[in-house]
Amino acid sequence: MSGDTNSSAPAASQEAVKEAQVKSGYRKDLGTWSVVFLALGAILGPAVAYAPVYTIAFAGPIGILSWFVAMIMLIPVGLVYSELGTTWPKAGGIAHYPSRSNGPLVGAINGWSSFVGYLLVSPVIVFAVVEYASFYVPSLYVNGLLTTAGIVVSEVVLLALFGINLLRIKHMGAINNWLTVVTVVLIGVIVIALTFFFHASSFTSSSYGGIAPYGAVGFFTAITFTIFGYGGFRQPIDYSEEVKHPGRSIPRAVVLSIVISGIIYGILAFVFVGAANFAKLGIANWGSLYGNGAPFASEAQSLALPAIVIVAIVVALIATFKDGIIYYGGAARVGQILGKEDRYFPRALGHVSNRGVPTYSVILVMIVSLVLVALGRSLATIIGLMVDAFLISYAPGAISLAVFRKTAPNVNRPYRLPVATVLAPIAFIVTNLMVYWSTFSEIELVIPLDLAGILLMVIYNRYTKVKGMGYLYGIYLPVFMVFTFVFSYFTRSAFTASTVTPILLDTAIFIVVTLVFYYFGVYSGIKGSKYFKGIEESNPQ
Repeated sequence: MSGDTNSSAPAASQEAVKEAQVKSGYRKDLGTWSVVFLALGAILGPAVAYAPVYTIAFAGPIGILSWFVAMIMLIPVGLVYSELGTTWPKAGGIAHYPSRSNGPLVGAINGWSSFVGYLLVSPVIVFAVVEYASFYVPSLYVNGLLTTAGIVVSEVVLLALFGINLLRIKHMGAINNWLTVVTVVLIGVIVIALTFFFHASSFTSSSYGGIAPYGAVGFFTAITFTIFGYGGFRQPIDYSEEVKHPGRSIPRAVVLSIVISGIIYGILAFVFVGAANFAKLGIANWGSLYGNGAPFASEAQSLALPAIVIVAIVVALIATFKDGIIYYGGAARVGQILGKEDRYFPRALGHVSNRGVPTYSVILVMIVSLVLVALGRSLATIIGLMVDAFLISYAPGAISLAVFRKTAPNVNRPYRLPVATVLAPIAFIVTNLMVYWSTFSEIELVIPLDLAGILLMVIYNRYTKVKGMGYLYGIYLPVFMVFTFVFSYFTRSAFTASTVTPILLDTAIFIVVTLVFYYFGVYSGIKGSKYFKGIEESNPQ
């Protein structure tokens, strides 16, 4: 991890940073290990209960490899945000950097996409809690949907998340640390227990469909789905303004959390397949596992392991609730920065209390989440939408890094991404490719929803005036999203071959076009920087 120096005023920069931190209202209460556990805790959330099995449902046994492929793909993305988050520590910064690099049009779409992705996490969290609890209280979840009683319990869980997020960050971090340790220990118990029932034939048996029953499309869809688990790597960036030593802590936390969690998820998927018995599980094929409310508990029950059934339920409840705490706070911080720094939300949401809590934004997240929980009714109805919303909001960060390298070259960077000219475009391609690999049924919902963020420009224009050309320099993002929508419509569908051209050719074409849009976005950000507020003004170093 290397750094570069600010030749103009290195000493004074530290004073500027301290002054900016005081003005933000946030408390620097998170140490290195708290940040590591924050990222690891966010990744090992409800996905622990579902994602290892659902990747198998999408791809068959080869879905196990999707965790390791995605791990390699996502590390460059994580390191892009490590440079951004350590150079300009901003709570909710994921929604902030593209606004400073490419102007208000990109900022509105990306900020809204980030906020939508985080908002959808809360329903996913409480649905997962209740669906797992329904293993013992079936009246909460019937025929794949929450009952009225299930919705009431979900709302109570959501109110508990709200209460914890009103605490100071150091208390919230301490709670997460302990719950993450308990989660990892209980996962180890499940893995050891299932290993005793391992059968290698489950991976290749023709009666089970072989190792890759759904082909390349299924495997690519499984890779995309892993973001349900891996998405938490970004949490250190969203809490970066509250980290004591961001330059040291954040890059370590991002990489360690991706690698450790990837190994854990891969092992969980591996032992599940090894112990699977279709007859005992009551399934016809691997795809039948999708939608199972408690897959590990179901498998333990089929193997006559009542103690492991209990462990599976407990680990799912703890991991999910813990994740809810973290993501709820992330959503509130994105809402806060969109109100205070970027002016896409009303100014009131930018308020931070004297305890370092974005109170009004926390309240907003609670209100919207209560409504989403009442309307959603099940995890499966919104999980794909949430995954794609996250992925779309990841992509512009790579362009922001490249733009800032040109427009803010002398700023001190505590962590500097090596070979950025190679890794930044790779990060942009990876995130967009994962969106493309998801099914069109998800894309056709999330892209129009994200493009609705353009409406935030109405609020933005009340506070900030930008010359006409300032908007045009952000046109790359909506045009690229429209391209993705149209191209996906003609080439992608779930569990089938490509409808127009072979899937690998589709992917190659998409990569080339994506790369063109990457360089167009970088060029636009550099040329348009004179029309809108830059990153150095946002948080001088």
